[in-house]
Amino acid sequence: MTENRSSLPDNSVEYHIYSLKAVGDRNFSKKSYFEEIRFSILAKIHPFLKEYVWQEDAFNLAVHELDARSLCLRGLTRFGDNIDDEWFLVFLLFLISKEFSECAIRVNDSDSEFLLIEAAETLPPWIKPENSNNRVFIYQGALHIIPIAQHPGHITWLPAGEPDLVDALLALQRFPSITRVKPSVEAPIRKRIDKYPGYIWSNFHHAHCYLPASVAAILQQEPKLVAPAVQAFYCRDPIDLKACRVMKHFPPSSRLFKRRVRFTRCLYAQLVQQQFRPDKRSGWTLPPPMDPQFKANSLGCKLTCGFEILVSRVRTKTAENQQDGAEELDVEGDPRWRMFLTSLQKNDYFKGELDGSKLYRELFREAKSYFARIRRDETNAKLDWNRGSEVLDLLKSVSWDEEKLKDDETRLETEDDDSWLQVSEEEVDRLLAGYQGSNGAAIVPSLDKFLQTVSGLDGVEFPSEDKEETDPVQFDPDKFMESVTRMLRQLGGEDDGEDGDRGDGDELDEDDSEMSSCSSESSVDDDERAELDKEAAEFADYMKAMDEELASTTLAKSFVREGELSDEEDDAGRPSGDGGPPGGGGGGGGGLPGDGGQPVDVDLNAVKNILESYRSQQGIAGPVSNILKSMEQRATSQ
Repeated sequence: MTENRSSLPDNSVEYHIYSLKAVGDRNFSKKSYFEEIRFSILAKIHPFLKEYVWQEDAFNLAVHELDARSLCLRGLTRFGDNIDDEWFLVFLLFLISKEFSECAIRVNDSDSEFLLIEAAETLPPWIKPENSNNRVFIYQGALHIIPIAQHPGHITWLPAGEPDLVDALLALQRFPSITRVKPSVEAPIRKRIDKYPGYIWSNFHHAHCYLPASVAAILQQEPKLVAPAVQAFYCRDPIDLKACRVMKHFPPSSRLFKRRVRFTRCLYAQLVQQQFRPDKRSGWTLPPPMDPQFKANSLGCKLTCGFEILVSRVRTKTAENQQDGAEELDVEGDPRWRMFLTSLQKNDYFKGELDGSKLYRELFREAKSYFARIRRDETNAKLDWNRGSEVLDLLKSVSWDEEKLKDDETRLETEDDDSWLQVSEEEVDRLLAGYQGSNGAAIVPSLDKFLQTVSGLDGVEFPSEDKEETDPVQFDPDKFMESVTRMLRQLGGEDDGEDGDRGDGDELDEDDSEMSSCSSESSVDDDERAELDKEAAEFADYMKAMDEELASTTLAKSFVREGELSDEEDDAGRPSGDGGPPGGGGGGGGGLPGDGGQPVDVDLNAVKNILESYRSQQGIAGPVSNILKSMEQRATSQ
């Protein structure tokens, strides 16, 4: 089983659902089996999708052929500017993997393994983009990462190198307790998705809009069409603006009706921030900007133009396509509809309502409409179908009562406060408060640890908590002293030339002989010691000359000495003196030449220089921010 990973469009997410039952069992590799799983999944998550408004594409699944013998379910969703759509999808995928325990799920976007990017600071050090393919799965409601074999014994069950998809799924199925990540690794992802499903409703924004009766009627029947209308207006081009001059399908009548329209926050922000003055030929007349009703009129004008653009983009269908579209409406004649309806009943979708009751009929109509949308999306490419054709069909079929619309204006609920659009500096600081900032006291011990670590070709290597601890060194002092004594006796016997003492050397074991040899080779003779003493003396003279030269400069004044900080500064985060200077030593350093012997606060000077360098980066990446990240510290704007 293989899978070709192609590059994805920007701002899109792709997801694959594999059945572990189908791995190695051809009885579960039939299309009918995956169709059954597909509609069972759609029925299970339908309650979460009823009210959700997608930015561009909705959650979708289709049977996908991996190769001649292998199938899976695949979906592709474009989320545009609304990143919340992507994380809502992740929430759905975690839910699916929990409810359907035989399913393993892979998800990636245009940035590849974005789940690993989200959890980057807590990942084990071995996982990198080049070795993560076919290793990251959502399985049984949790995140799983298939580890790399650490020793030959692991190769028997862990895939070596880049794993084949079948091998990865088998490892996932057989060793879920080993592949499941630690809670600390999964925590950043959980923070993103645990707010659902409640966040679906808190992310809505309701605003008043003055709309033509036809647009009001369409939104009343299909409120989710607000998303493609906003997107069409937001991404308009000069050709689209020509349609807005004429307003052929949605002309502003003499009477506009005030409606309370439901947007997502992203859609509302896109619409309200657009500067737009309608063409005089369109018939739209907006009140002055200071008028209390200006915003409602402006929003209604933009939204109506969006619907007009959608309809203007509809291509003329051929007679054959029209016939295919008519067949598409035959929902109840599709055998998959019965499969979908059965899955809904198993999941208690109708809440125990009797067939024929008012609530049952309403839920049945919603389910049928949802299934029809699934069918329509399946034939999207074949029919070149788009939202504009749906709007056009509704425009031909919906009816409205202007007197009722006028009466509804008097009972409209108030619109939501949109002050969340204005983000103050304090609000930014509050949003960043979740990220732990660093102070002087935290930097000093981290810098000390940083300086004591090993540096290799890949940078500083920090001891990982995930690595297995090595066995401690076994040291027996008695045996060590005995070995040293024997070595000294052997050396002493050779110097005295006594044959009797030499016989004792024959009794030395192999380890003692090796120790004696190493000790002899590493000893420094008198000439070498003299050379070292000479170099030490030259270095001392060099340092003395440097001190004398620096004594005539102002360098000593650039250092902060102990006791110079005010109480206010000291309370603000001065590191304690007993922490020692970075790299070892006490909190205070020795006096500099010419400064009267006043000790320098080494810790404070180190922190001061680090923070000044951080400020000079002006918020962009640089050497100091990289060092702080390696030290597991973050500096704040303060």
